[in-house]
Order: sequence, then structure tokens, then C-alpha cells
Amino acid sequence: MKSLTMVLFKIGLVLFLVLGVAVVLIQAAGLIAGSSALVSGAVSALGMAMTVSAGVTGLLGFLMSYLYHWKAGED
Repeated sequence: MKSLTMVLFKIGLVLFLVLGVAVVLIQAAGLIAGSSALVSGAVSALGMAMTVSAGVTGLLGFLMSYLYHWKAGED
């Protein structure tokens, strides 16, 4: 169970970070090009997937704190 949650956590982390970077880069390109449709369209196209993957990854991190018996303040 621990190894499965760690793999899913890492996949989710990479997924939402890549999606977040993609949104920012697309919006930056839209700003440079002066295209408001591109700026707002980036969030419309990728925002839901980015938000869901970030939420699931956060919940997996919370679950892992119980599986790995992490204590507050530990490094």
C-alpha cells in the first residue's frame, strides 16, 4: 500500500506541476501575442485537470502522513 501511494503521489505531483507550467507558458505567450482568448483559454482547457490532480495529490499526501506515521515538525 505504501509503495502504491508513493508512486501515485509522484505521478500526481509531476502531472499537476507540468499542467501548471503549461498554463503559465500558454498565458505568457498569449500576453506577448496580445491574445486574450489564449490567456483565458489556457485555464479553460487545462484548469480542471490541473485542479483535480492537485487535489488528489494533496489527499494522497495526507493519507501518506498516516501510512508513514509522520509527526509534526519532523524533517
